[in-house]
Amino acid sequence: MDAYSYDDWYKNLRGRWIGRTEYRLLQSVLKARPGTTLLDVGCGTGYFTRLFTGDGFETVGIDPDPSRVAFAKNRQGQRDHYLLGDARCLPFRDRSFDFSVAVTSLCFVPEISPALSEMARVTRQRFALGLLNRQSLLFQRKSGKGDYKGARWDTPGEVRTLISGLANDIDVKSAIFFPSGTFVARTLERAIPQNLLYGGFLVISAQPK
Repeated sequence: MDAYSYDDWYKNLRGRWIGRTEYRLLQSVLKARPGTTLLDVGCGTGYFTRLFTGDGFETVGIDPDPSRVAFAKNRQGQRDHYLLGDARCLPFRDRSFDFSVAVTSLCFVPEISPALSEMARVTRQRFALGLLNRQSLLFQRKSGKGDYKGARWDTPGEVRTLISGLANDIDVKSAIFFPSGTFVARTLERAIPQNLLYGGFLVISAQPK
């Protein structure tokens, strides 16, 4: 999917609901305040970066895809900036950002451990990972298909193990329990607690050591 098609997907009813639901969960687990700095690792077209920027954060997005970085730069404002880079070797000093996020981008990074270490290194307060949940209806329907081809799907236990040596105060939640995005799905989503870890979007947040 090219950059324009990817970003446009978030404008249809299902895409807008999924994007906003995921964003609200990320914001809630970060407990971040406007005016602080945030790094979006694997920012793609900058969709989530722009949401954080719109809520008052000073943001930087980094991605290895030149076409998506160019797309993001064409839409940047005064408080968001984008650059090419690899999640496994972030070009920033230790503790450069108050917060950092990676929204499903690390699901497509073969060597995830170096990327996690780098996120923990450059973050002062808290980081959050948005991953694909193997214990979900989304996995049963989409694993290995379309844009999910080649993606890694994790369980909550696996993710805890991955970051246990890097962070404290680990919190795991999930969202997008019924990924169809229908009225019924959106209604049920509001009634399901986010600590029930069967949603397709798995979020783990932690404080770097």
